[in-house]
Amino acid sequence: MMKKSTIRVWLAGVLLSILTGCGNNMPEGDLVNNGQGGGAQNQDLQAGSSYVENGKGIRINDKKVTLMQLKKNVEDELGEKYWPEIFMTDEELEEKTGITKDMYEEFLAQTQIINANIDMMIIIRAKEDYVGTIEQKLEDYRNRMIEENQKYPQNLGKAKASRMETVKNYICFVQLGADTSVVADKGEDEIIAYCQEDNERAIDILEKTILQ
Repeated sequence: MMKKSTIRVWLAGVLLSILTGCGNNMPEGDLVNNGQGGGAQNQDLQAGSSYVENGKGIRINDKKVTLMQLKKNVEDELGEKYWPEIFMTDEELEEKTGITKDMYEEFLAQTQIINANIDMMIIIRAKEDYVGTIEQKLEDYRNRMIEENQKYPQNLGKAKASRMETVKNYICFVQLGADTSVVADKGEDEIIAYCQEDNERAIDILEKTILQ
């Protein structure tokens, strides 16, 4: 017959084993809901992640793509054919397009240092009520660029080839093409087609990144 002290030790070991096993097999959601493992989880969050409260004081990862990541993906896709290099301020964006700060949550706009070159990319995360307004502002801007560059065939081709695409509440405007001198002697249609290829590549990667 086992002594009482031995039985107590044995029972304690069995109980500890059961408790430990249950803790390890607990679903990840239960670990979070019970406030366990949260610190390690938050350390693994990628840049650009944001959080919302679910009413129980638990932070839930609500990943959102960053505008800088969108820009980088376009740069990686186009390589040396991506010419925009300086960032526009909100004042410059408003001056060029008429888009004001109350219309959007955030924006990223890049253009070239040399004013004579018109390569540009604008990405705007619009407030819900202003999506249509921003689209119209960018369309108006595009029309002005076409009008202002009537005497400059290469820039005119770029302006006519520019593209705008709205994905969710992200409004993307691309006016790219880089060095069009390789097709300049072939006429306006060739310049437009040349620039459209880069614009379509940029829009495609922006759409895929936003929707991923």
